Amino acid sequence: MAIAPGKTALIVDDSPILRKSLRTILEKIGVAVSGEAANGVEAIKLFKESKPDLVTIDILMPQMGGIETLRFLKGLDPDVKAVMVSSLSEKEKVVECAKAGASHYILKPFDEGKIAEVLEKVLPA
Repeated sequence: MAIAPGKTALIVDDSPILRKSLRTILEKIGVAVSGEAANGVEAIKLFKESKPDLVTIDILMPQMGGIETLRFLKGLDPDVKAVMVSSLSEKEKVVECAKAGASHYILKPFDEGKIAEVLEKVLPA
């Protein structure tokens, strides 16, 4: 299985280090990064401008958290593919993300193999 060619992603995380790490991995596996946001408010603005195929969203962020951001983005585009990326592994959070419309959930710390595996499911060729 592979990732569909020509896909774009928006990275939403309040950590510049994690955004850079995710960007490096995404670009290495063939997904172009259309933008980076440090919180949900920035994410919504960039999403409207770039209409990415995928959004990676951290759960805990200032201003607007990840689940609230996901719900807002789903309101703008019900078909948006969103992968939640978090250090929180509590079952309740995973369930809440799924109910809000998340396509998948990745625990931090992540690696290239895990990101590629999830994206092959979310953005299949």
